[in-house]
Amino acid sequence: MEYDVEYLKNQTSINYDKTLCYCKNVSYKQAYKAICDGKLTTLEEVVEKTQASTGCGGCKDRIASLLEYAKKNNYEPAN
Repeated sequence: MEYDVEYLKNQTSINYDKTLCYCKNVSYKQAYKAICDGKLTTLEEVVEKTQASTGCGGCKDRIASLLEYAKKNNYEPAN
């Protein structure tokens, strides 16, 4: 799954305060902060830190997008 950095930046900005994982009530902001703080690189690491995707698993693609965005942005904190 390849995403353009600008696309990911826009999606992250748009969704930053919204819920990423409804089962575990994890926001995009919480997940992105965990990714950047820990320089996480895998879905499994994000799951371990946030518990996101441990319910239905429907947010795995959204987590993957955040990981790609963080990597391409050198783990810069979002504004």
